[in-house]
Amino acid sequence: MFNLILALTVGIIIGWNFNAFFQALEAPKIIKNDINLSQNILEESIKKPIHKAIVEKEPIIKEKKIYSPKIIPKKHLPKENSFYTLLHKNLFSDALSLYVDAKEKDILFYRATIEDYFRTTIKENPNESIIQIIDYLEIEPDNKTVKLLLSEAYKNAEEYENAIIIISELLDANSGNETAELETNLINTTQKYATLLKKSNRSDEFISFLQAQIDYGLNMPFFSITLAKEYLSLQKYAPAIKLLKEIEFDEQYGEEVKVLLEKIQNGEIAQDEYTYKLPLTKVGDHFMVEVTAEDTPLTLLLDTGASLTMVNEDKIASLTILNDNVTLKTAGGDISAQLHVAKTFKVGDIELKEFKITTSSFKQEKADGLLGMNFFKQFKFKIDQEEEVLYLSQKVLSK
Repeated sequence: MFNLILALTVGIIIGWNFNAFFQALEAPKIIKNDINLSQNILEESIKKPIHKAIVEKEPIIKEKKIYSPKIIPKKHLPKENSFYTLLHKNLFSDALSLYVDAKEKDILFYRATIEDYFRTTIKENPNESIIQIIDYLEIEPDNKTVKLLLSEAYKNAEEYENAIIIISELLDANSGNETAELETNLINTTQKYATLLKKSNRSDEFISFLQAQIDYGLNMPFFSITLAKEYLSLQKYAPAIKLLKEIEFDEQYGEEVKVLLEKIQNGEIAQDEYTYKLPLTKVGDHFMVEVTAEDTPLTLLLDTGASLTMVNEDKIASLTILNDNVTLKTAGGDISAQLHVAKTFKVGDIELKEFKITTSSFKQEKADGLLGMNFFKQFKFKIDQEEEVLYLSQKVLSK
């Protein structure tokens, strides 16, 4: 019995060893299991969302820029900006309210925008622009750029007197590199103002204005020499010399003053007295000048002996008749004529309104009539026969 149990035990042990041996010889199933594992992981990853930090990028924080009027062209200004929009929708008061309440970081941008706006409006509508700029200067009274724009608006509106005052104030307050530019601006503006007044026979207003600036103390040397030249043009030498003596040693105008004083002393200033220089044409012993009466071009003989200007009756038939029976006194004798009025009468750059003209039968080679004393008495004049030039300056009426 013992032997039987021992044999059975040995058989079982041998059989187990053979089974383990053959199992070790089989190919492993790792690949299949790996594939199944990967598939499971993929399925699980689809079910779960990817982490938010991976999908969403961190926002880029841009540095805020402070805009400067020197570096921002108009085309680059953001048109969606409410301040810009208000200005260009003619809601200036609303835009100004926004300007007053603006944060410090926005002020430079707003200032650049409104200055650019003014540069446009002073050309398109100077009168409205003047009102708007004055309102703005109540907020920023020290803005020199806008003050200069205001002077340009006044010039565009032909209010030269106000423009001159602003430029003078800027000049007096300026000691930098802009001085020369402001001085040139002042001179050009004053010349335009003088031309405007003289064309409308208001030279006395120009003198009064210049004297007022001197009395007030605005850039005295410039206004003094300008007024002195005006007096010289009127042959008023005493007040001219007095003014020139006051600025004889001025650093800027001293040399010019010295030249003017020498000319006065030597009697060399005659031709400088006259504002207008008109070319003449000589025919025989007579001089002729080109004129225009109500858009009709005429050639008239200079006749200081004629009491009134006279034109050939065939040349102008549309003038208003004032008197159909007048006697015209001329250097050659009395002439029966009709008296008319021309709405405009031009000689060179001079234009006269409601100018009286007589018409009669006038036969003269290459001439249409006579330029008489009713024209010449309004001017200081000189006929230079050698140069064939007529010099004229409008008279200043004494008050």
